[in-house]
Amino acid sequence: MNQAVNERQLAHSMPMAVEGIAVASTTLANVFKAAKIPSSDGNFIFGRLQLPEYQRPYRWGEEQLGRLLDDLRAFFSTDVPAHDFYLGSIILHQEGGDGRQRGELNIIDGQQRITSLALIHYLQQGEKGAPELTYSSPESHVRIQRNLRWLERQQLPEVDFTRINVTLVVTRREDDAYRFFETQNTLGVRLSGADIIKAYHLRSVPKAVQDDYARAWERMGDLKPLVAAFMKSRHWQTLRWRNVASDRDPVWERKQIVTELAERTQAGAADIAYRPLQVHRDAWGKEAHVAQVGYAMRQPLGAGVNAMRYVEYFHGLRQSLLDVGERPAVGSFAYFYKRLAVEARGSVFLTRAYDCALLMYASQFGTARLLEASLWIFRMVFALRLINEVSVREDGVQTHIRNAPLLDWISSSHTHEELLDYLRAYTYTPAPENLDVNSIKQRFVRAVGETLCFELPWPDADKVAANYDTELCAAIDRICLADAARQGGK
Repeated sequence: MNQAVNERQLAHSMPMAVEGIAVASTTLANVFKAAKIPSSDGNFIFGRLQLPEYQRPYRWGEEQLGRLLDDLRAFFSTDVPAHDFYLGSIILHQEGGDGRQRGELNIIDGQQRITSLALIHYLQQGEKGAPELTYSSPESHVRIQRNLRWLERQQLPEVDFTRINVTLVVTRREDDAYRFFETQNTLGVRLSGADIIKAYHLRSVPKAVQDDYARAWERMGDLKPLVAAFMKSRHWQTLRWRNVASDRDPVWERKQIVTELAERTQAGAADIAYRPLQVHRDAWGKEAHVAQVGYAMRQPLGAGVNAMRYVEYFHGLRQSLLDVGERPAVGSFAYFYKRLAVEARGSVFLTRAYDCALLMYASQFGTARLLEASLWIFRMVFALRLINEVSVREDGVQTHIRNAPLLDWISSSHTHEELLDYLRAYTYTPAPENLDVNSIKQRFVRAVGETLCFELPWPDADKVAANYDTELCAAIDRICLADAARQGGK
């Protein structure tokens, strides 16, 4: 049931370590028209709503809007309750302004609800009395237009915005604002780890270029697969092993992401890329220095520009390597990646580990010999599909990489050849179980054999298991020799 909340009660629930917080209970109408609102600290909350650049786009859809409309219809019926409709808390960061002059109220938590109600306000009362919010993300503009068209087709309740109560929690310091932004979950769509990384680092970017960086971040789109690769590369290392949280545990997953890619980054650091440097010397001792471009996946990160460029670099690398299209050229890296890692369906968990290893390899050594490296990395990663008798579990993949530290082999190797020594030396024993029935395991092995053009003694499961790796290694050698011959003939 909706009911008003006393701001003094809410103030007592705030962490005692956080100072400079003002709390007020008021109507949404007052918030929309930037009225002067008395607060719990004896001052006034006085400013116009605005969206800071680090906010994620407006993403509510029909599901969230539908729930909001159901609540509003239930309240604004013919028998309106005596108490106000309670919208919940809105967290704001006040910049400038005092009891006499309006400042700016940056929306930290509550954008989705405020925007949705502003759309209803516009449809019922026009622009007068509505907040003048500016949305920099193209995604927000598309969603707003779509939601307006959807709302126009609905039977809207007659909403009295003076009867919608909100609790304003206003911070005076940007650090406190970010802290709340990180920890709050709004109704409907949970903040993702990528959203929080953006918020954390964008506030450390010089204000003159914040808009440019915010737009560049939004253009990258869904960063979840890339962030997952970062977490694997930085957690799965022998000297400091840490298991990576499952995406089936979003709270712990998000906490890990924020800790690793936001809180552990260095404030005030320059934009530094940590890259291996080759020093070539001729017979007279003259030196020539050659450095690989880009960033290293495991490198330390600085808050702000450094972290954002790091993400942008690997986003571009991931797109160029793994977005292989519908019909990649036969015999190319993209062809084998699509057939073996995607279409063979060995395991989504193994494919994620494989993607991480490929990104780390390409950033370390470039792509000149990517096909050869990718096939040997495929053999090592997807060996678990053959080792296991039945299923491949997420925790089993972590144990597999811990026992055969592939990412350490890549990061510690000085040359492509040195890495191949590790990969070729890796041994395992395929299990025959489930190779004699129509199973994920059997279909995967058949797909690998068909793609790499080698024969196995089906349907004898024991012989298939015994011969599989020998045939696989021989096929990889054939493909790599043919590719080297083609490259030499160009």
